Amino acid sequence: MRTKKYCTLIFIVVLFTLLTACNPSKQKNTFNKNVTQAKNIYAKGFSIANAADYTVVTVYNPWRKGEIYAKYYLVKDSTLSVPSDGSKVLIPIKRLIANSATYFEPLSELHSLSVVKGTCNAKFIYSPFVLSDIKSGKIQDLGDSFNLNFEKLISLHPDAVMTTTYNADDANIKRLKQTGIPILYNFEWMETSPLARAEWIRFIGAFVDRQAQADKIFKELDKNYQDAKALVANVKEIPTVMVGQDFRGSWSVPGGRSFNAQLIADAKGRYFYANDTTSGSISITVEQALVNFGSAQIWIAAQTNTLQELQATNSRYALFQAFRNKKVYNWNARMTGKGGNDYWESGVARPDLILKDLIKTFHPELLLGYKPIYLSILK
Repeated sequence: MRTKKYCTLIFIVVLFTLLTACNPSKQKNTFNKNVTQAKNIYAKGFSIANAADYTVVTVYNPWRKGEIYAKYYLVKDSTLSVPSDGSKVLIPIKRLIANSATYFEPLSELHSLSVVKGTCNAKFIYSPFVLSDIKSGKIQDLGDSFNLNFEKLISLHPDAVMTTTYNADDANIKRLKQTGIPILYNFEWMETSPLARAEWIRFIGAFVDRQAQADKIFKELDKNYQDAKALVANVKEIPTVMVGQDFRGSWSVPGGRSFNAQLIADAKGRYFYANDTTSGSISITVEQALVNFGSAQIWIAAQTNTLQELQATNSRYALFQAFRNKKVYNWNARMTGKGGNDYWESGVARPDLILKDLIKTFHPELLLGYKPIYLSILK
């Protein structure tokens, strides 16, 4: 009798196991590790891999080569369990805190700008759409990006916060972690080529569930960039170019492996530090600038609106040939009265337009009828 009951119990357990295995609602928690890698063309700071029921987005440490900084498992089903080595993010994200204005253009191109519910440093924003939403209250200004209004941030009930960081021990990051809100680390600014920075639209596209659109947009942008670059492939006259200006005794110029140096090279400009191996900035003095750039034909990225204003900041600027010939330019063609500058905003996502601005400036006989978007000559 006892043996019969024991056999019946075993049968029930086996039957329950089989029924459970066949139940689709339970299978949702089975994590399928078969993924397809979506290869980047230029960007080094992230990777995307897709599986049947989830996407893995990996962000790499820009300061330690090969080290993973963060990993995200993007799912559409909140019941799906994911490995413990990453964060689960439900997509598409519908409520996002965007801690940098550089995210606006990619979101706009992906028709997803409406997901932004909070941002920082509103007075420095250029986007008329974002400014309109801030004015109407659809988007909240959370204050300084290094001193966020956390009470207001939490009240917005965001699905995620997209931000960058300069230090793992940053006080804002520590407080963000305490909220439990997913932090999406965006390190596009650490890429060393203009197209690599723009390719982060694919990173953003994954979180708003628009990967295919992001891929298409970036491929078209890449083609536009290459087409513009081809225009100057055979030019013979290559102008010499200088960049920036002195600030309190220090003049920062782009290193030879920086995205700015690549833009100058791709626009067929001759830059003194082109063979330098620095990917960031190089600090020089005014005296060094005079030696290296004194006879440069074109001066870009000055920080004033007129030549008179520029000379008023340092009388020695009048010694530069580009100043004397009135060939000084600033990235200020699209600005708000409060200081919002679209070059630092949409320009990050549109290196093809920046390249065209430079080509038009270096080789005015090309791109006839083209009016620069971001670059303007000092009056």
